[in-house]
Amino acid sequence: MKLNKENVVIGTLILSASSIFVRMIGFVFRVYLSNTLGAEGMGLYSLIMSLYALCATVATSGISTAVSKLVAEQLAWGHRANAKRVLRRAIGLSLAISCTVGVVVFLFADFISGNILSDSRTTLSLRLLAPGMPFLSVSACLRGYFIAERHMGNPASGQVIEQLSKMAFIILLLHRFLPMGIEYGCAVVVMGITLGEAVCFLYSLGGYLLERRRMAQAGRADVTGVTKSILHIAVPISLSSYIRSALRLLEDVLILAGLKTFSGQDDVATGLYGMVKGMVMPLLLFPLQLLSAFVVTLTPEISRLGARGDSERMERTISMILRYTCIIGIFIVGIFMTFSYEMGLVVYKDERVGEMLKQMSWLCPFMCIETVVVGILQGLGEQMSSMRYNISDCVVRIALVYLLVPLQGVQGFVLMVVVSNLFTSLLNLRRLMKVTKLRLRWSEWFIKPALATLAAGQGVRALCNYWLFPQLSMLQGLVAGLCIMALLYLLVLMGIGSIVPGDLRWIVNRLKFSSKPPKTEPEPAV
Repeated sequence: MKLNKENVVIGTLILSASSIFVRMIGFVFRVYLSNTLGAEGMGLYSLIMSLYALCATVATSGISTAVSKLVAEQLAWGHRANAKRVLRRAIGLSLAISCTVGVVVFLFADFISGNILSDSRTTLSLRLLAPGMPFLSVSACLRGYFIAERHMGNPASGQVIEQLSKMAFIILLLHRFLPMGIEYGCAVVVMGITLGEAVCFLYSLGGYLLERRRMAQAGRADVTGVTKSILHIAVPISLSSYIRSALRLLEDVLILAGLKTFSGQDDVATGLYGMVKGMVMPLLLFPLQLLSAFVVTLTPEISRLGARGDSERMERTISMILRYTCIIGIFIVGIFMTFSYEMGLVVYKDERVGEMLKQMSWLCPFMCIETVVVGILQGLGEQMSSMRYNISDCVVRIALVYLLVPLQGVQGFVLMVVVSNLFTSLLNLRRLMKVTKLRLRWSEWFIKPALATLAAGQGVRALCNYWLFPQLSMLQGLVAGLCIMALLYLLVLMGIGSIVPGDLRWIVNRLKFSSKPPKTEPEPAV
């Protein structure tokens, strides 16, 4: 599907809708894996995914962001040939890095599983994830190119196809191999991930080749220093991501070791680790993941405004984005505080999940702000700041894990997450305010949404206790309660003036792609 370049909103909605769909079915599928593999199986799977995250970061991080930013800038200047040259050079760099990563993981799988992950059952899975690295890296570059081009149809449909193909493969084979042991069950899951990456690569490449044939000749590329420009953006992001992913892997290894020390039993520790990393955290992060489609569109849009020197429009756009981020994040807190017990039982049939979810729920606004602010800072070329904050955060996390988890177990992990997210979100927000001269609007961004969440949560809790839950099943009551709470929240926000009818029109007009300044119109309060 080729989008009208005069309106990025349609493309953003398509990408957001597909991302929401993928995240939803992905979350449901993770619940299926949790119930199938069990807590110990999810612990082993989460340990493998920690190393996978490091490998994927090395294979893709930085260069795909550079593609999105540089291609958006070249297209804003009308240099289509230069944009395609940026993509080709980025793919070459990505392939060189990802192939190296895949070979290293495959050849040293025994050493990694025995000496780093401390569990020999991960060896087979490591060898199966290695071949997917080149597919993953090239797909990331093509995705960045399509997003910068505002051709959202290909990345939107590509991620759906990848997810569905992965799920179909795993569901077909998991029950056949799981009786052989948890090791083989995890291997099937990893094999499905590799297959999904290969399918996504073929689909994205086919879409790019078809588009190139349809497009007229772009002219001769005259940009110089393409590799230097890519590396200038990619290196700070990559170094930050490499170090952070490596430290996160160390953190996960230390968490498991600390839980073993606290519990005194390896299988119990692996089960606790699986509950924390495989059940509680995905449930907590699921709403935040829905922001990912929105965040990936921030880098090219902010880069366009920065390239044109339109600082006033850029600051107003950022202010509006942050206001709605706070509105969403505070509402997520209200949902988890109101329905944590029911969510733990409905999703995982374990009330311990709900208890921990309630303890950590109030961090959601800070997580949302960090997710969005980091995307904005990258669009503003502030990669070095993000790198410093990420590295500092990882050092703090590892120190807290090392000190707290062996003594307090899961509660030590919860305290570490609290300190970490407060630390990074406030640092990134402070940097954004310094770069853009943005001012916090406490009433509009925090106080009004908090009051609306409190009112909606108390109202729907009383309704659920006295009517919904006695009359309906817990699942039906939970779904009905969530819908009613969302409606009440929206009505209260509109009633106190936190959301006004002109907001949506302002966002649409501000995000339209045009080289001409927008017509004068009244600005809503941000």
